[in-house]
Amino acid sequence: MYAKVAVEVETARTDELFTYIVPEAFKSCIYIGSRVFVEFGFRKVLAYVIELTDAIDFEGNLKEIIEIVDFEQGLTPEQIDLARFIALNTKSFLTSCLGLMYPGFMKSKLRKYINVLNYQGMDAELAMLLGMKKRILLTRELLAMYPKIKKEEEKGNLEIETDVFTYGNRLKKRYYKIGQDYPVASFKRRDILNYLRNVQEATADEIKDNTGCSDFLIERMLEEKYLEYEEKLPPREEIAALWTRELNFNFEQQQLKEKFLKLEGKPFLLYSNDEDFKLDFYFDLALATVKAGKQVLIITPTILQNKILSDCFRKNSSGYRIYTLNSRLSNNEYYYAYKNIQAGNVDIVIGMKNHIFLPMNNLGLIILVSEESSNYQIEQNPRYNVLEVLKYRSKCQQAKLLLSSGALRVETYYQYFTAKYYFLKYLRPYPAKCRLVKMREELEDLVLSRSLREALERTLAEKKVAMLILNNISYNTNVLCKTCGHYLSCPKCKVSLVYHKEKGFYRCPSCNFTVSHPVCGDCGSDQFRHLGFGLEKLKESCSHLFPKARIFQVDSASMQGKEDYEAFFSDLEEKEIDILIGTNMLLDLYHPDISLIGLINADGILNLNDYRAAESAYTTIALANNHPDCEVFVQAYYAEHPAIIAGINNDFESFYQAEIEIRKNFLYPPFSEVNTLTVSGEYKEIYYYANYFKKIAIRIFKVDILGPVYVPRLKGIRLIIRHQDFPKLSELIDEVNRKFKDLTVYFERYPKSF
Repeated sequence: MYAKVAVEVETARTDELFTYIVPEAFKSCIYIGSRVFVEFGFRKVLAYVIELTDAIDFEGNLKEIIEIVDFEQGLTPEQIDLARFIALNTKSFLTSCLGLMYPGFMKSKLRKYINVLNYQGMDAELAMLLGMKKRILLTRELLAMYPKIKKEEEKGNLEIETDVFTYGNRLKKRYYKIGQDYPVASFKRRDILNYLRNVQEATADEIKDNTGCSDFLIERMLEEKYLEYEEKLPPREEIAALWTRELNFNFEQQQLKEKFLKLEGKPFLLYSNDEDFKLDFYFDLALATVKAGKQVLIITPTILQNKILSDCFRKNSSGYRIYTLNSRLSNNEYYYAYKNIQAGNVDIVIGMKNHIFLPMNNLGLIILVSEESSNYQIEQNPRYNVLEVLKYRSKCQQAKLLLSSGALRVETYYQYFTAKYYFLKYLRPYPAKCRLVKMREELEDLVLSRSLREALERTLAEKKVAMLILNNISYNTNVLCKTCGHYLSCPKCKVSLVYHKEKGFYRCPSCNFTVSHPVCGDCGSDQFRHLGFGLEKLKESCSHLFPKARIFQVDSASMQGKEDYEAFFSDLEEKEIDILIGTNMLLDLYHPDISLIGLINADGILNLNDYRAAESAYTTIALANNHPDCEVFVQAYYAEHPAIIAGINNDFESFYQAEIEIRKNFLYPPFSEVNTLTVSGEYKEIYYYANYFKKIAIRIFKVDILGPVYVPRLKGIRLIIRHQDFPKLSELIDEVNRKFKDLTVYFERYPKSF
């Protein structure tokens, strides 16, 4: 037997399949999609089995596969097909795309062991080979007996264990009980302790179902010794009877549901400002799909929305096999869920962007929540777009694809106008609570306007929560030399540094270079003037104006791990937050205690060097307006901009008509593609590459190329390419790359920014 493999060596010369001999011992446990180790050149490298065959037309000497990583099927044929699609669609290496299909912790080499549970009932030959040991490393010699090992595992006589998971075992659960019975002030905490006094011990799901608390509060009480737990196997019970909360849609909502169920063949675009309706709509369609014998995949852009969806499905149904995947899971929990999904023991998966490749082979419905989110554009190699991958999966499996949005993107809405999407629209007529504050008229405070300060005072007096949004986490956004007037810039990539007062350093927002005591690169002065403001200064202003207010900051820097999210949610649940400040990610948060939203610098995004800047400004305001019980203040200097006015009035139609006309005139998407090409290497050669590429491209097809522009951070040049023929561009890139083999070329089909 022979295996054709893709080796994990990322160069253009190795982005093809290589043939290896499958040793006799491996024949019973190697599959298409298995990961193996092979000798490539003089190195031992990881490879993916793409084909298995008994005959080849190669007459030279072949090497044997050294080792198998996955003894069961590693990747499904669909996952291999997905990897090929992404490689072709993004011009990435195939092995990079194959690596996307595995959870991160499975990419490392796992040691595998056999744990013997019952020698008496085992096959005699296998028992003799194991030599009465309780735990044996699974070696190459034992692999010859792998069919018998699998049979004994199925009987329960042994189990196969890896570094993170034990095959054949049930997952142990945490059973919580009261630890130190201290007095508590929070009503939620009292409910939890009273419940545990009655039942003695309970799982986290049982506590949540009976008290209405969150995972985060349970974790906090565990840390503070109010609770303790014991891990043990749950009792084997009959599968819970299927139960679903009855939903009552109004006439308009029912019409949308019937339209969705009746039509097929194209993606559906759901546009609604009613979060409760959207949750009910997802829930109803998902359960209908499961009852029809199909699986459901729901993708969310943030952990906030992931939690909201998970809570909704858990509270409103029982008996269904639902897995929620996010960064809060331990490796063992994740692997347990992954193996069940791989085996088909799943109905619904609620995941995030890195879960779009899960081995689900019976999909009937895919839901992309908040499709307008920029989180769905991946910036690391391979630079793919989540929406495009899900479109491909839905087409391959003939599954329905629902794209949900509370603030439509221009490109998405255009797909409906060109009959490529079905359109589902449900808008509730909320009372107008959005106020525009013209900051040019504010003289006292450039951070918080007078009217917003007054609204904050009212909110705090009413014991409610205020939410302030600003998309910059620094203290000052610009640093100016007092002597020569030049901006302080990063020595590596020439981007302007920002100032972080709390940490006492200046940071480059592009490459994260930091310096505590900078000097001007032009005149050598160490005297600077600080301009602009970010979240740090906003927090300082709030602390100064409202010294008794409890302020919590939420951004990518402060929310690094699951402990940070647990602290945030438990503080919010126990009413220990008065003012929330953070970036746009907070707009996904819907909570009954939040009654005020302030967009601090709503027009700041208009200054971005991006054709989507106006759309981003509109989207931010529209998402804030979707909070029906909140008063919204929009602070802006360029208050007359059409995107700001349309956002204030919640008038997407007028914004779309104006924006689509601009894009049509300048040939921006959706009327063309805009890609970037970055080339690094020897200085003279990269410019030669750029000019050669431009000259050839202009000759053979209609294309507009900006650049080359030198990017110091990347030590290379960048071209921005606007065109309408991706296949032709792809061929041209391949052809030019063959001429310049010593240069490193990165192509980005879906750039998140320019």
